[in-house]
Amino acid sequence: SDVCSSDLTLVLTAPTKRARMPAKLADCSKHGIEGTELFIVEGESAGGTAKQARDRATQAIMPLRGKVLNVISNSDERFGANKELNELIDIIGAGTAKDWDESKLRYEKIIVMTDADVDGSHIASLLMAFFYQHMPQLIYGGHLYYRVRRCINLHVAPNRSM
Repeated sequence: SDVCSSDLTLVLTAPTKRARMPAKLADCSKHGIEGTELFIVEGESAGGTAKQARDRATQAIMPLRGKVLNVISNSDERFGANKELNELIDIIGAGTAKDWDESKLRYEKIIVMTDADVDGSHIASLLMAFFYQHMPQLIYGGHLYYRVRRCINLHVAPNRSM
């Protein structure tokens, strides 16, 4: 009962879209990009809240730690060594401007969602600069969104006028 090598069939499978993803990414379960969203949120606490409120099938959450690197005023070497931005490139999946491949995009919408304060605005502007410089196809392809959060809720008591 010897088995000849000609009797064996080797089946190769393609890697899944979840290969090498950072542990802090709460990925969605849906395959294919149609209807999927990646929320880039400011901080672990916002990430935890967003993870609890999300639709696990279509919404992924990626919390950022602190402010991201300013890619406009830093060298390519520093950018290449920046873990946070390189994780974002891997998570989005389509590469950077030089080697962009739309077919490898992992999410239909990339949504930047930061706090409604000065630090949140700064982080959002740093992210937009990063996407503009290194992934302009996200912007021109209509995939990049910025979630504007209100600072104040105004409630008028019943029977009162303003």
